[in-house]
Amino acid sequence: MCTSNARLCCPIVVFAAVILLGCSNEDSKSAGETDSGTDTNSGTDSDTGSGTVDDSAGVSDTGSGADTESTLSGQYPGDLNIENDPAVLFHDDFETGWGRWDSPQADTRYLTMQNGSAAHSGTGYLQSRVTVADLEETQYISSSSRVAFARQDEIYWRFYARMPEVAPNPHHWVRVSAGRDGWESSGLANTVPDGDDGFWFDFDISNDDVFNFYVYWHEMRSGRCNDGSAIPGCEGDQGTTYYYGNVFRPPSQQPYLRDTWFCIEIRAQANAPSQNTGELTFWINDQLVGDYRPGYPNGTWLRDSFHTDGCTFFACTDPVPFEGFNFRTSADVGFKSVILDAYYERGTSANKREELESRGLTVSDNQTIYYDDIVVATKRIGCQAP
Repeated sequence: MCTSNARLCCPIVVFAAVILLGCSNEDSKSAGETDSGTDTNSGTDSDTGSGTVDDSAGVSDTGSGADTESTLSGQYPGDLNIENDPAVLFHDDFETGWGRWDSPQADTRYLTMQNGSAAHSGTGYLQSRVTVADLEETQYISSSSRVAFARQDEIYWRFYARMPEVAPNPHHWVRVSAGRDGWESSGLANTVPDGDDGFWFDFDISNDDVFNFYVYWHEMRSGRCNDGSAIPGCEGDQGTTYYYGNVFRPPSQQPYLRDTWFCIEIRAQANAPSQNTGELTFWINDQLVGDYRPGYPNGTWLRDSFHTDGCTFFACTDPVPFEGFNFRTSADVGFKSVILDAYYERGTSANKREELESRGLTVSDNQTIYYDDIVVATKRIGCQAP
């Protein structure tokens, strides 16, 4: 049930078939909750949406596919001195403790620097840990670090992650924020940002251990109507206007492996102002998984989710080429920060836990994520070369 203080409430879905695309039981978040950085936290976590996928893409730490000669990692084996390349905006291998991030500047209750053999490379890594007891005490928890950089029209973000235990994945995960100078409002749930202010997207993990983009921008679609509008009396009218993030989940993904490091790289290209030329792409272990750009892939919009190759349930239309993103209306809006934000909510975490246990899994009380070898740059990075 939606409550007065729930940030991400799901409307009641009228048509049984539409339940397939409505908000999942992960969809709640405090309207006033903020992360440990300067941005306000965000969104809903719908288990629908789609994109394009390389079905051969696994998530062990052995994937290939990037042309190493044209990537930063190929030029800097082991990432040695990669931070000195003019294309690099930020780098942290966690070998020297805090100091490179804007926030926090020291260990917090949920986010701590670690040293040991569990690291992806070297001995240092970052640990995020939120426990069941923590969520019993506090309903909304953001285990978050943030760094800002000069505004860019295109960025690449590579990092390694490892989930050492079977546990509920975060309600929302990492985020990329774009905005004009002085705009720091990314992450505000159930709101449509102005095109000349900013936009943002999360990179999320479902309870099935697969990935999706979760995007807020000035042309985002509402979940109220089947066509993404919010016009009372529309087909499939849910009776309440809401704008949570639009979901793009590539189909046929292979789940990542628990307790194994995997490499994620995200590319974001801003559009020419007021034109549908924006793009989002991601690779897992250098294998292309999600690719959204003008004219590709073919798919169907239904409410607030894009389904690659269409869908077979109620209200779907024939697939058409994806139109591309009109993220911004002003060239002053650019990518300006990345946020490692493992965000948990008591109710959705409990529901995810119950669902995992229903599969016969032994679920840890610790919701733990390790991070290592982070690079943000203006050109393709690639997974770390030997």
